[in-house]
Amino acid sequence: MDSNALYAALPDLSARIMRNTLVNEFNVNWDAFCRNSHIKPVRLDDGVSELLAQDELLLQQSFVYCTAQMPNVWFDVGLRYRSIKYGSLGLAMMTARTLGDALEIACRYQALTYSLINYRLATAPNGACALIGGGGPLAAHLHDFTQYRDLGAIRTLVADLMGGELPLERVTVAAPPPPGWASLRHNFPCPVEFNADRTQWIFLPGSVNRALPLADSELLTLYSSRCDAMIGRAQADCPVRQRLGALLSRSDGEFLSAGEAARQLALSERTLHRRLAEEGTRFSAMVDEARYARSRELLADRRMTIEAIAFAVGFAEPSSFSRAFKRWSGMGALEYRRQMLA
Repeated sequence: MDSNALYAALPDLSARIMRNTLVNEFNVNWDAFCRNSHIKPVRLDDGVSELLAQDELLLQQSFVYCTAQMPNVWFDVGLRYRSIKYGSLGLAMMTARTLGDALEIACRYQALTYSLINYRLATAPNGACALIGGGGPLAAHLHDFTQYRDLGAIRTLVADLMGGELPLERVTVAAPPPPGWASLRHNFPCPVEFNADRTQWIFLPGSVNRALPLADSELLTLYSSRCDAMIGRAQADCPVRQRLGALLSRSDGEFLSAGEAARQLALSERTLHRRLAEEGTRFSAMVDEARYARSRELLADRRMTIEAIAFAVGFAEPSSFSRAFKRWSGMGALEYRRQMLA
């Protein structure tokens, strides 16, 4: 789920899975859960519907809080994300010619997925390929949830595309093993390595050209065009301020320049500044907000020193960061950390 398209209309697949888990396994009242997530109650009993990506993100955050004491359910939840229920995106993947084409489609239309990890596809001359996770740091409270759910969801996705087969050589996960991994291990025909530097799905040689059983070029064109239209509408509807904020929130270390941000938003730099002014803000103010938000996240990690945080949010000197943080919050960074952890 690319937060650069928060107004994308997503199928309610993910909301239904989370609702069923909360209601059946945790006895949570769904309407109350939606209200606590600061969205209007999501009705899921009258056929397939859609919800905005920004509402999906709020539901995910609240789901994590509700299930934090039982993270073993996150992998199981991921296993329920069946490809065909992704709507036009799922059908585009399933009707692609080869596995490599389907994975490339999944990466191209990440704005229409539910994952908070951005994936890219890498291929090798021997026909091997890999989905490589990246695209900036995950919020600490969503990190393990996203890793475990993707571990289940991508496993189901590949099995659906390949008619049950899993042509995997190795999977690496940038998180510790989920609770009860020994009882979940049978879901994979390959080694799964945890505490890795990055999440990767590495496929066997020749996999990239493996034909899919439901390949259909005419249907692929139809569903891909629908995906393009959905993303186009979402980006047109989403205020530039929100799109830029989502882009900056994924920055790790040095923040984007106005020119680079404009390029990634498919705008001229002049148009970016004009649109931001119309929405009541400036590019420099947005960068300031993003640095402050990232600083607060990092201060929650006791292992991070003030010096390390300063460099992580783009300050060359810790003293410059300290002055900026006091300007943002009215207190020093160490005092803020003590109050937060208390």
